[in-house]
Amino acid sequence: MKIHLNAERLANLVRSKRGSRGLRDTAKEIGNVSPSTISRVENGKTPDMDTFLALCEWLEVPPAELIENTNTKEEKNLDTPETIAIQLRADKNLDPATANALASLVKAAYKDLSQKQEADVTSNENENTTPSKPEYTLEELLAGASSEDFKGEYDWGDPVGEEIW
Repeated sequence: MKIHLNAERLANLVRSKRGSRGLRDTAKEIGNVSPSTISRVENGKTPDMDTFLALCEWLEVPPAELIENTNTKEEKNLDTPETIAIQLRADKNLDPATANALASLVKAAYKDLSQKQEADVTSNENENTTPSKPEYTLEELLAGASSEDFKGEYDWGDPVGEEIW
């Protein structure tokens, strides 16, 4: 059985928790971890065991949640909001606070829209019949009209293009 650290997920979690705080402040908060090590982790590098355990403690995440079996046939895919969050945080044109704010907005909007779609699907499943739109021919539509419905000519305004009046 071959296992590995999901460095991308670790990087995402560290970036999220650090937010807009500086690397030095974060390193002091974690303890026994240098700012450059945090930067390397945020860039997807695998930390040593002591650093990994210190980060897990700081993140309040069990280390086992970040370890994956590479022999599984199914590849774990990130969900859409997390994928977008990773891309936003990796964008060098965005400041970290802005990237985190956008990521939070995307996650909230995605969750809200997903719930609404689930509710719509559930309500449609509970309906036995789907109302269909009636289709009419021109003759059927005109049959219901009277001369009162047509009171002379209508002025559509001056020609605007190459119309011929």
